[in-house]
Amino acid sequence: MNNIISEAVKLLQANQAIKAEALMRPYYPANVNNSQFLHLYALANSHSGEHSLGIDLLKKAISLHPKIAEYHHNLAAIYRLMGEFELSEEHYLTALKLKPDYAEAYFNYSATRKFKSDEPILAEIEQQSARTDLSDQDRCFLGFAAGKIFNDVQEYDKAFAFYEMGNRYKGATFDIDRFRQDIDRIITVFTAERIRELAACGHQSRVPVFIVGMPRTGTTLVEQILSSHPEIHGAGELPDISSISGTMSQHASQKMDYPECVPYLPEKVFSGFADAYLRRLKTFDQSAARIVDKMPGNFLHLGLLAIMFPHAKVIHCRRHPLDTCLSCYFQRFRRGHEYSFELTHVGLYFREYERLMQHWLEVLPTTPFELHYADLVNQQEDVSRKLISWTGMDWDDACLSFQDNSRPVTTASNWQVRRPMNRSGLDRWKNYDQYLDPLRDVLAGTAQSLN
Repeated sequence: MNNIISEAVKLLQANQAIKAEALMRPYYPANVNNSQFLHLYALANSHSGEHSLGIDLLKKAISLHPKIAEYHHNLAAIYRLMGEFELSEEHYLTALKLKPDYAEAYFNYSATRKFKSDEPILAEIEQQSARTDLSDQDRCFLGFAAGKIFNDVQEYDKAFAFYEMGNRYKGATFDIDRFRQDIDRIITVFTAERIRELAACGHQSRVPVFIVGMPRTGTTLVEQILSSHPEIHGAGELPDISSISGTMSQHASQKMDYPECVPYLPEKVFSGFADAYLRRLKTFDQSAARIVDKMPGNFLHLGLLAIMFPHAKVIHCRRHPLDTCLSCYFQRFRRGHEYSFELTHVGLYFREYERLMQHWLEVLPTTPFELHYADLVNQQEDVSRKLISWTGMDWDDACLSFQDNSRPVTTASNWQVRRPMNRSGLDRWKNYDQYLDPLRDVLAGTAQSLN
């Protein structure tokens, strides 16, 4: 059994939850009283989308061993993505009571709500952060947790100092020169003529809707509005398009990496991948007229998407450049986004993203729908109506009550999108203005105003 458990742990760490669940399933009947097995099986089920089953299994594990902090921590995480914030908070606090130095629990607990200045957690988290025996990982978790909480209570100098600590101890590295070269390569391959020629090979479906842009620009909010429509399903952030681009070179007539391999691909490859992607979308909802993939990084693949799905709708989310970059810097991304852990790197990445988006505006047959976060906040109904119209669907008033949508939300914005529209995300950068000169210098000359 130890071999099965260790193999399941490896699969879960590799983001292979479905394989982990399939591996463990035959052993479940013989392990209904094995709390360690139930804990991992719960995670495998929840990460595969079976959140209610995950909750039941973790409750059973806790009933067998109520004093294991990790069980409460992971139950809290599932409750959080289901929007059950009070239950989530209760189990995070239990985890911290059982294990007062549980840095990751502080980090995840910090995202469950907005904190007030008279709460004991402020002193506790400062005390934990001051310890000299912390690992880099724990220092990173505590930095981001304290940054979030001190931002909530408007102690902005402390918040920024803690966010700096969290980012520093993440230990991320980012190669801007390589990223610039990658953008150059995409621009070279995906010309207007090539996209127009190859689009004839694509799938004619209108089901896919893609939300793209920088992270932290309102993509989760936009998906929440869309998926509140009875005929639109939100599938979350899918890695599929990036995976497809990564395997395309295997089908090329000449040995070349993506994107250089694109001109050497048989036409059936584009339609074949489009068919496979569409089948994957249908696993989320067989009957939906539109299914949303809100992977922001698909801005890298808009040329490929225009070929695979010429009739698909693309929504490009934008937000004030300083707010966008600062919000990325304040977010501890679980994987990827290595650019986000240093302010100058975020700004440099933003410049390249903007350069590529300008290229897409020049070469795509259909210009994406540009949605500005500030416009959505200030003119919710007007922008929401235009958004729904863009997808080709009739208006439904449920789209104005997106906060009542009970679908699981797995991104960092899952607390915000359960609240009515508010202005708290606008001009947040002004609270940190004195720290932003390095970022402002990098962003000088961007298409959007920094004022």
